[in-house]
Amino acid sequence: MNRYFSVYAAVAVLVMFCMAVPVQASGFYVSGELGMNFGEKVDMTGKSNDRASVCDGYINPRYAEVEGTAGYESYNCTGPNRGATGDWHNSFSSDEGVLFGAAVGYRMRDSRFRLELEYFYRDTGYDDTSDVYSASGESGDKLEQELVRTIDQLGSLTSHNLFANVYMDFETEGKLTPYIGVGVGFGFTEAEYGSLWARNSDASRITTGEGLPNATEIRENLASTSSHADTELDDTLFGYQLLFGVDYALTDSLMLGVKGRWVDYDSFKDGGVEWNPLRGHPPYLRTPAQAAGGDREHVGGRIELDDIEMFAISMNLKYQF
Repeated sequence: MNRYFSVYAAVAVLVMFCMAVPVQASGFYVSGELGMNFGEKVDMTGKSNDRASVCDGYINPRYAEVEGTAGYESYNCTGPNRGATGDWHNSFSSDEGVLFGAAVGYRMRDSRFRLELEYFYRDTGYDDTSDVYSASGESGDKLEQELVRTIDQLGSLTSHNLFANVYMDFETEGKLTPYIGVGVGFGFTEAEYGSLWARNSDASRITTGEGLPNATEIRENLASTSSHADTELDDTLFGYQLLFGVDYALTDSLMLGVKGRWVDYDSFKDGGVEWNPLRGHPPYLRTPAQAAGGDREHVGGRIELDDIEMFAISMNLKYQF
């Protein structure tokens, strides 16, 4: 919870400061806004429950013999608890998109505080493709031994957000009212994700299976194959925001303003990725004949996005009853 200490401290400062400033009339208000959001660079970590390529029954019909071969004793081709195959990493550049929202609030009696329940929608069109720049474990082995192209793609990152905010208005002599605020809430978030892992078309340049008795067969089965995913991921993220702006009084009830915000969310995680095809075949490690009515070992993945931060600026129209 140390991450949110600054937010709690800011709220405490606002409470103490507001006790000493002039007050305005209490009452409800509604507001709407339209503007732009600017998403920060996003870091991605991918994980899967895949096994090594030599453990894939489509690629290596003799997968059950792998662990009995010198140098492959640690490979988990047939045992339980698969999935510890390492992970991979890349990142996506910052980008921008639209933001709009609406809120209902209440100015507290005898204080400068406003309490607010806010909805806003953001769509950040990253539309960025990134090469995998590091991988560990069996994922790293594939990267070094057989793959010639490993890319992930992040399309649009969108979220429907519900936040509870507290504001403090500063009194001025004219029609301008500056304010600051903090808020906490949730972002119901979706991310468009794509992946392509393509293997060398020249079997002689693939080193996977080195030392196995049927290494040539394995390499020929791997050559020119690819793994592909195209899906929409979703997660619900906790977030907090810092807000600031200034309103201009058009009438006694209607105000036009400029509003800024900085929002930080928890990490985005979704385990709904499926590579189909997987190394040129259905997303399983065993053929129907090899499974003989049992577990064909479905392969899926999990994507984690970190540093989901956003800055936004918008025009705001507010009506006070």
